[in-house]
Amino acid sequence: MILCPVCQSETIKKNGSVTKEIMTKGGKKKVIVQKYKCHNMHVFKVGTPPSFDNSFIEHVVYVYLRCLSLNTTIDIVREQYEEDVLSKQLILDFIERVADVLPTLDEVDALYEPKRSGYFALDGVWFSYNETEIVLLVCFDPETFDIVGALWQEEESYEGYKTLLLSVLQKIPKEQVKGVYGDGDKGLLKALNELLPTVPFQLCVVHKELKMGKTVPVKSVSISRRIDEEKKAAIKEFQILFRNCLYADTKETALSSLKILKDYAYKSDYEMFLRAYRSLASNFTATLTHFDHPGMGRDNNILECFNGIIKPRLDLMKGFKKQENLDRYLKLFLLEFRFRPLRESSFKERRGQTPLQLGDVYLPKYYNFIRFLREHFNLNFS
Repeated sequence: MILCPVCQSETIKKNGSVTKEIMTKGGKKKVIVQKYKCHNMHVFKVGTPPSFDNSFIEHVVYVYLRCLSLNTTIDIVREQYEEDVLSKQLILDFIERVADVLPTLDEVDALYEPKRSGYFALDGVWFSYNETEIVLLVCFDPETFDIVGALWQEEESYEGYKTLLLSVLQKIPKEQVKGVYGDGDKGLLKALNELLPTVPFQLCVVHKELKMGKTVPVKSVSISRRIDEEKKAAIKEFQILFRNCLYADTKETALSSLKILKDYAYKSDYEMFLRAYRSLASNFTATLTHFDHPGMGRDNNILECFNGIIKPRLDLMKGFKKQENLDRYLKLFLLEFRFRPLRESSFKERRGQTPLQLGDVYLPKYYNFIRFLREHFNLNFS
């Protein structure tokens, strides 16, 4: 039943129509809007369509996610339609609309129930936000590349990792967790010792090598003009000895290589070698876990892969003032990661598959994950 919005009269009759233009992905379309008049002579319209439909909104947001630039998005859309139909503020409005109604990571899990390997990989990704630094704590499945859980915190701390792990353990029972990878953060280790005390922990050797590179300038040794040849030779030799510890074929070889590295560091005139050795030795046994647990590897390069994808997106958040905007963008970025095919994976069996598909989730062919989710969840952005 149609009621007059002014006087709530039920005595209504048609009173002509008006034409309105709506922007769609296929271009502008004209729709006819019926007008009505009640017996009190109030004229009104019912269900006036929006100026932009779902297909256009999701197209604009998808273009933005691919180029990460408001100006570039405007340029692409302007060239496509040969018309100035966008502004920066309108794009931001579209992003808010889409992010607010798209499903959360947990809702996606509840619907698709992706298969988990039983292994976790945890790490913190730091980025700038509102003139400060905050960290995105992420839990991955290292075999499917899928995100199991994520949250942002002001510090990479025990409390943050405990909160993340508790949310993850609601999806995967403790008894099904086979092993955990991480970078050795003290807060992470404390949370693991409390919640998963019997689960094997593998300290990622890639993180160890990267940390060593911050103490010993191995990257610049070949091009630096400030380092003399004698010091360059010492750095190169230290790097070889350090890598021998991390990438040994057996536990015994790794332990003997650590002793050789220790002797070299203590006999050296360079303090940086001693600092790097002590950092490695402090929790070296955690790098050897994979020798006793054949299902685990020595490293977890997935985190570096994820960092390479997510970092440019997180860099966009430095100017955000509102927490809700941070939450919106993180949701979009993480959903995009889960529904985006891994086109450049070094593993052939993963190439062209999304993290969800690697978790045995059937997904039909689609070109815009936002449209796919809108249609699947019966959402509306307009």
